Amino acid sequence: MDRQLNERLEIFERTGQVAPEVCRFVRAELEVLDATGSEITEESVGTLTSHLLLALQRARDGAALTEFAADDTIRAELVRHPLALERAAALAERAKSALDVGLPGQEVRFLALHLALLRQREAMR
Repeated sequence: MDRQLNERLEIFERTGQVAPEVCRFVRAELEVLDATGSEITEESVGTLTSHLLLALQRARDGAALTEFAADDTIRAELVRHPLALERAAALAERAKSALDVGLPGQEVRFLALHLALLRQREAMR
């Protein structure tokens, strides 16, 4: 993890935007991605990191997004990325187990889109 990504995580936690346990969970998930060979930098996963932090905190606070205008578009795109959807669903299961936080399907699909984009970028390296 590069310095800028680490700073992003610290800012979210220090400013109280996310609970410390949410930040720890996301750090652990980034380590999982790193262990699978993904490049874990601010540039490669900064937006994924922010989205995951905020999605988990919203769900934890009972304010999870349940409607998303572009959900049909995201579903259509994910047809081409079934592995990303599986990985996002597995991440959501780990969040449920570790944090007792359930992510709605819309959030899982949006995370899958981030993961699909990460894989596409890696394939171009």
